[in-house]
Amino acid sequence: MRVSFRQIGSNLRKSPVIGKGFTLVELIVVITIMVAMMALAANMLRGGGKGQGLQSAVEMVDGLLKEAQLEAMGKGTWARLIVISTPDDPDSNMRTLAILTKSNKKSRKAWDRAGELYTLPTGFYISPQYSTALDAATGKKTKRDSFAGIECQDTTEIRGLGSLDYYFIEFDEEGRMSLPGAATRLVVVAGSAGDGKDERPMPMVDGRPGMAGGVVIYPKGNISRLRTEEQVFSN
Repeated sequence: MRVSFRQIGSNLRKSPVIGKGFTLVELIVVITIMVAMMALAANMLRGGGKGQGLQSAVEMVDGLLKEAQLEAMGKGTWARLIVISTPDDPDSNMRTLAILTKSNKKSRKAWDRAGELYTLPTGFYISPQYSTALDAATGKKTKRDSFAGIECQDTTEIRGLGSLDYYFIEFDEEGRMSLPGAATRLVVVAGSAGDGKDERPMPMVDGRPGMAGGVVIYPKGNISRLRTEEQVFSN
């Protein structure tokens, strides 16, 4: 039996399903739902990206602290994890880290860089304000023999890098904290460190950075993650 295309088209037009179609209201509802779902997915992706960046930054700090500790123990000398302070460059300030080892114990400034420079993910920095023993407000430089338990800040000539201002955590030959010698938090925050005195955390929630994490280092060298808001911002 032959069926022409004209007959097929006529049958489709007579079909109750095809002939009915969608009303304008139904189309608007469907499009509105699709737009809402796309916006929700985009927000989730953006939030996930930020969350992943924070996790990567905290893991980097944690790993470098442990590496500095192993450098001290393996070489039988002092080692530091440093956070380089560049107030004139807010985009880079408090985002670059390195490990130093002391090549000559008799010289306070005989520090060598061990390995590469490391940079935290874009949009994250180590906060002087929220990290304990990293208080930039006084602007004082700390010496080994006059450390008062408030800040660990130094200016040192580093081979291959020149003279740098930086904050540090220092370990002795046995992997213990030589300075500051008290439980210390390094807090990673989303935003910009600004000039070090005018930080710009983003976002802010109830007067605190809305996205922050970090690690705590104990005097004997134990290192653990800060997993709750109370741990991150405790006094």
